[in-house]
Amino acid sequence: MRVSSPVPANFKQVNILDYLTARFTYLPRQAWLDLVMQQQVTRNGVACHPATLVTQGDVVACDVPQVAQPAVNLAYTIIYADRWLLGINKPGGLRVHSQGKFVTANLIYHLRHEHEPPYPEAQLINRLDADTSGVVLVACNEDARRLLGEQFQEQLVDKEYLAVVQGVPAVAQGMIDLPVGRAQGSQVKHRQGVVRGEGGKTAVTHYHLINTLGPHHALLRLHPQTGRTHQLRVHLAAIGHPIVGDALYTMDDDAFLAWSQHRQPIPAMCGMARQALHCSRTRFTHPITQQPCTVEAPMPGDMRQLIDQLS
Repeated sequence: MRVSSPVPANFKQVNILDYLTARFTYLPRQAWLDLVMQQQVTRNGVACHPATLVTQGDVVACDVPQVAQPAVNLAYTIIYADRWLLGINKPGGLRVHSQGKFVTANLIYHLRHEHEPPYPEAQLINRLDADTSGVVLVACNEDARRLLGEQFQEQLVDKEYLAVVQGVPAVAQGMIDLPVGRAQGSQVKHRQGVVRGEGGKTAVTHYHLINTLGPHHALLRLHPQTGRTHQLRVHLAAIGHPIVGDALYTMDDDAFLAWSQHRQPIPAMCGMARQALHCSRTRFTHPITQQPCTVEAPMPGDMRQLIDQLS
């Protein structure tokens, strides 16, 4: 199986073996060394050797053995398309890009290689967590990716999310302004938290109460002003209203690590197999035509069912 991908920004002048081992964890270092020695790994079309360095923007390709891919939800739909952009309604349970053993079981690989027709130049513009559903924007060429990416960086893109949360906020609308960063001292690799001082980055979320769902839950509309990792999940947990189904931010480290071995829903998750968080709308200026553009994704069935159940 031939797999290729650009080297992301967090790798700069890194040894090829260190890069492959860190990013593609489904094979051990020795197996990657064997593939390099067999000239099965290339950087920008040229065969690598063990001393090769790679950096951001290089394209690394490799013929890798078939790896059993995990089951994922590939029921995404294209809800917007033109010559330059795709708007995808991503379901929960689907990663947007390759990570670890999900080398082909991800959205961008499927768009490039499996979709009919394929989009071989597809590049992610924004990302959603694997278990968050809704709008993902994909560029069909580098100019569109760069220009719309700049709008995201400059906070010119308006993103709207829907979330079902535990409890009902005492104030119907407000702003959460709490810095977010890697959770200090956590055993869980991807856990974020409110971090004041060094390591915390400015994070602002605006929320609006749409409906109460019985006495113990609510449906909120969320507008993140910034785009920190897990920002909405961290912010809502921090104010005492964690998202229903969000195991990571409703459990301590030991409980989450034990739960993650089997990922069976617990009573507090109200039957959800994922966090009840959905990116429902993204507004931006089209990077090529300069026209206002809105991409909307309807609420998925599992969240509609949850709302009916709680109501």
